[in-house]
Amino acid sequence: MRSRSACIAGVMFVVALAGCGGDDDSSSATTSPPAVTAPDTTEASSPAPATSGAPATSGAPTTAPDSGSAGDGPNATVSPDVPDAYEGEVGPVEVQGDSLPVHDASVSPDPGVGMTAPIVIGQDFDGNTVRIDAAEDGTTLAVFLAHWCPHCNREVPRINELRDAGAFPDDLNIVGVSTGISPDRPNWPPSEWFKDMDWTYPVIADGVDMERQTFIAADAFGLDGFPFLTLIDSNGKVLARTSGEMEKEDLLKWLDDNMPQQA
Repeated sequence: MRSRSACIAGVMFVVALAGCGGDDDSSSATTSPPAVTAPDTTEASSPAPATSGAPATSGAPTTAPDSGSAGDGPNATVSPDVPDAYEGEVGPVEVQGDSLPVHDASVSPDPGVGMTAPIVIGQDFDGNTVRIDAAEDGTTLAVFLAHWCPHCNREVPRINELRDAGAFPDDLNIVGVSTGISPDRPNWPPSEWFKDMDWTYPVIADGVDMERQTFIAADAFGLDGFPFLTLIDSNGKVLARTSGEMEKEDLLKWLDDNMPQQA
């Protein structure tokens, strides 16, 4: 069974929210830059407003470069306005294509399903290029995680157990995204958290659009809570999205229900 709990943590720059998604009680979340003051955690009673649309900031262009190959790094830079505390924990992120609408579990069918997923080009914590590009890399599961989120801290070990058991489909490409970060939340820094959690898949250090006060990749995919999963087929089309933790058998069933069937 999925967790029905949900938490909302204020990550205030102006007034913003980042959420830990559950199931029926999954809360919406804006993907705003983390605060320099410690936020409080409260139980979610109603959805919080969410932003959508690909961010466009001078420090992180979101249009495709004139030329390049799958190995090219992001055509973007980290904004010089990002607070010093985030150095090394956020990266340059380029988004190619249109953003997905904000996910809302109460809306069925998901309007994002069938849309072309944006291509995300970023870097891991060591500066290596990582892409979310299913048309190039095959069917892809993008997993958006926040280091402080209790649901993420329970979900990652389940993903690892499925990985170690060889339970994921052989043709499934898994990419993590470190987003919603905050130095005042538990398990800082996220670069160490991913190591401690034994996350062995590629991971993008999400970038921050300081002008729009959003996390760039999360905003482009319409994140509404943590953990947030998006399944994309080899044509680059969104197959399914979901937020909130799942038990292992539920995650495998969700994948089986939504993965393209082999001929």
